[in-house]
Amino acid sequence: MGKLIVKTAVITLACIIALALLLFGVFSLFFPSVMVSVTDKLGMESACASYSVSQYKKSGTMEDLSAAVKRSYAAGHYEDAAVYGKIMIEASGFTAFCEASDAQMSEAEEQLMGNSADYYTGITVASQYYIGSDESIDTAFAALGDRFTGNNPVVFLVNAAKGREDKEFCKRILERLESLRVRAEDEADLADYMQALEAYCG
Repeated sequence: MGKLIVKTAVITLACIIALALLLFGVFSLFFPSVMVSVTDKLGMESACASYSVSQYKKSGTMEDLSAAVKRSYAAGHYEDAAVYGKIMIEASGFTAFCEASDAQMSEAEEQLMGNSADYYTGITVASQYYIGSDESIDTAFAALGDRFTGNNPVVFLVNAAKGREDKEFCKRILERLESLRVRAEDEADLADYMQALEAYCG
């Protein structure tokens, strides 16, 4: 009798586990947004980033793309952050999306992140640097135009390089900054930044 109870319990447990795995697979494949929510609540940053990418591939929306880029960067999935970040900043709806995001941003968020366009471009170029892509410097400077303000993409890139104590890379950025022509109101900020960067590079 005891053996029968144990056998029944084992079979029941095996069925429950099989059902759970089946449901997990179904939700992962067909409902990645559910898995994004679940893994986010459980603090599973890496899994959440992967499901965010899956959700973007399923929906194709700018909102899901921005979440995929942001979560991938935060989780250290720099390959995904670089690939999908580039897709995002080159998308036709990028400017409008960033303007809408800026309109909803609190003052504290603005001080921390800067504007949305610089933030998403910044984490994209930092990710490109982390994976060893030669595109990072060109992408960062292309986003600057004739301005040099706050947390711009070049600053993101320099901070990434400083984090790895990569002075040679910082020197390459400094060389590009020397030929940069900016608006009159940004000239002093650029000069101060270059002076600090030159001191760091030695």
